[in-house]
Amino acid sequence: MTAGDWDEVKRLAADFRRAQLVSTSQTLSERNCIEIITKLIELNLLDVIFTTDGKEYITPQFLMKEIKDELYVSGGRLNLVELSKTLNVDLSHITARIPEVERSSAGCTLIMGQLINKQYQKTIAEEINKKLQNMGQINVGDLTKVYDLPGDYLQDVIEKNLGKIIIGKQDKSDSRVFYTEAFLAKNKCLLRGTLRAFTKPIQVSVILTITQLQSRDFYFAFDSLADDKEVCGSLTARQGGNAMFIPYIYTKQLNEWVENFYTQNGYLEYDALSRLGISEPKSFIRRHFPSSGMLELYTCMIGPQLLNQVEAAIEETLRTGSCIDVMMLVPSVLSSLDIRAVLNEVMKKKKNPAAHIFCDTVFITESFLQELAKGFHTSGFLQNKAELAVSSGAYIQAQAEKKLGRNLGSGYKEKEENSSKAEKREERRRKAAGGKSGGGTQGRETKTKSMKKKGIHGKEQIAESDSDNEAFIKKELPGKLEIITVSEVEELLSKTDTDIMDIDGLVTEIAVHLHPILNKEAINLASTTYERTMISSLGDRRKAHVDLQDKVDSWIMELRLSERGLKLFSDKDDQAKLSSYVIKSIGLQLINAIFTYATQDINPSSVNVSATKEFTSEMRTKLLSELSIEVREPLTKLNKCLAGNSVDEFLMTTEPALSAVGLLSRKPDKKKEKQFLQTRRELLLSQLVQSDNPATVLLVGLLLMFQVATQNVLNASGKFVSVILPFLKPYLTSEVYQTLMKFQDLVVQLWSVDDNEEMENKLRSELNETMPQIKDICSNFRKPLQEKVSN
Repeated sequence: MTAGDWDEVKRLAADFRRAQLVSTSQTLSERNCIEIITKLIELNLLDVIFTTDGKEYITPQFLMKEIKDELYVSGGRLNLVELSKTLNVDLSHITARIPEVERSSAGCTLIMGQLINKQYQKTIAEEINKKLQNMGQINVGDLTKVYDLPGDYLQDVIEKNLGKIIIGKQDKSDSRVFYTEAFLAKNKCLLRGTLRAFTKPIQVSVILTITQLQSRDFYFAFDSLADDKEVCGSLTARQGGNAMFIPYIYTKQLNEWVENFYTQNGYLEYDALSRLGISEPKSFIRRHFPSSGMLELYTCMIGPQLLNQVEAAIEETLRTGSCIDVMMLVPSVLSSLDIRAVLNEVMKKKKNPAAHIFCDTVFITESFLQELAKGFHTSGFLQNKAELAVSSGAYIQAQAEKKLGRNLGSGYKEKEENSSKAEKREERRRKAAGGKSGGGTQGRETKTKSMKKKGIHGKEQIAESDSDNEAFIKKELPGKLEIITVSEVEELLSKTDTDIMDIDGLVTEIAVHLHPILNKEAINLASTTYERTMISSLGDRRKAHVDLQDKVDSWIMELRLSERGLKLFSDKDDQAKLSSYVIKSIGLQLINAIFTYATQDINPSSVNVSATKEFTSEMRTKLLSELSIEVREPLTKLNKCLAGNSVDEFLMTTEPALSAVGLLSRKPDKKKEKQFLQTRRELLLSQLVQSDNPATVLLVGLLLMFQVATQNVLNASGKFVSVILPFLKPYLTSEVYQTLMKFQDLVVQLWSVDDNEEMENKLRSELNETMPQIKDICSNFRKPLQEKVSN
């Protein structure tokens, strides 16, 4: 502050003093007073606090005094917001003085904007004690709603006054709950009497309804009774919503019933124990019979006495080489899966007996199965089926396919061998890393064999196999011949005079088991029959070769005549489509015959034309890979031409292919061509007369007219009628052409009719009326004059 300012203050103070002492004719206005006081406050010469309306001011000491007085008047609890309104002072000034109030008044504290002193704490402690004595139990959460104070604060007040002002105890499981000894004693008496009245399990929720206790009070009283050893039962699933009280007397009766039942029957059923209220039957049985040697099954547990009965029956069956249905020996509660588990357990002790399990319950020895298989030999069934396989060509075909698939099987075996070697190396590496003495095997390398299962639906073979991969390879390799079927085996087995065959599904499973064995024996018989047949079939094969050569000559001649006929069509697109159809019909027959003949390196008797095989594209590709290079190259080119549309190119590749396989490709013979045309014309005439299908009549008639008109052959399907008819127009009179066109339109309309039965009947009627005329036109058609041909 400067000297001038201080002089100004002194002057104003002197003026103010004179104004007070000397009465003047003028007084200061309210505004002037405010300005003066404001100036003094700015100069820090005066420390006052203005009221909220700005018309009054008070000193801090007075404000402190007012706060303490208001706190006393309000009973020790004062809301600062309400205090601000009462004193007409801004809340910030009051809040700033609260720390000083707390320092000057012991036990005074600020809670959630409310000033509370020690006297109020004592008051609420007395009120809480009164509530506790009346109710027997209080919860801090409920008190929070009553006093509108934080739970932690009330908790602290109660704990400080517990045993002094508040007479009670704090719950050990829930620190926010307090109770009296009388309350606990009342609940214990009520619960003790209620629980002693129960003789069977009951839900805790029912007990709560009866006693009108809260869940917390119930568990607290129950634990107290348990500590005093006054409880007469136990609780289960306390944490869940399905807690149960189980009386000790019920548990004792239940244990006695279970022990008596097991002693009399030798087994315990899970469902029966569940109906008695035992939630985990398996654990219950293990606890009560820890050293009884019971076998755990899917639906029950059985004791050693039942297991010994089954074992004795199995030993007798093995000794006599017969069969037995174990279901007749065990209680009816055991399911088929249970019986199968029992049989597996018994057979483990027998060190892989020569026997099998069918339908999960039937135990059949290998000797019994061999006797069943002998019946197929003695009845001549296998021999007849083997001879039929040879005579039908099925055996020959299977041998050819087997040779084609040999490389595939070799690839599978090589892959499995490499995989097996890699697994063994990995196993040796792991054992080397693990040390010599670690693990359950004590460092020794152990070999395990996989159990090989045969059959379906639970049928199990006890014999071990070296590898499951062998079965996979055999299944995937082609050429597997099935001389007899499972259904045939099943049919013959059903006629066997054995009572056990009446069991549902048993015949089917035995048939599935015997089928591969009988089929293998049938294949051996077929091999013997085939070798015997081959000795006497050399003459037949020579005749078959001649027949095949005649067939090949006929197909080639038909292709040549078709090729000449196709060149008469001017439209290249139509010519290509017709050529493609000819190749895929006649050419495919020729290729199949050549490929069939090529299989003579695999099996000479497959040359038989009557048994020419319809090879697929994949089969032809596999066969080509098996042939020698001299045969493979021309046959590969011929096979590729099958997808082309040039008959001329196809014929050019046919000659070297025939030469490669040992067949002849003869030169064109006019005399034979004339005979072929005549024979084909008679065939078309026969088809035309016999057919009553309008579309077939039209197609055959046009092919016949084309051959008569051009002296060439045309092979086409019904979709080419619209191409052939315009071509024949120059050879037909206008009237005949219009008749044929009209007949074609009617055929097209008939095919396009959907569900209009009336229209369909009308069209068929009109076609049937016109059909004799069409047949007459086509069958009486003659080669036109030379002038028309030239035109």
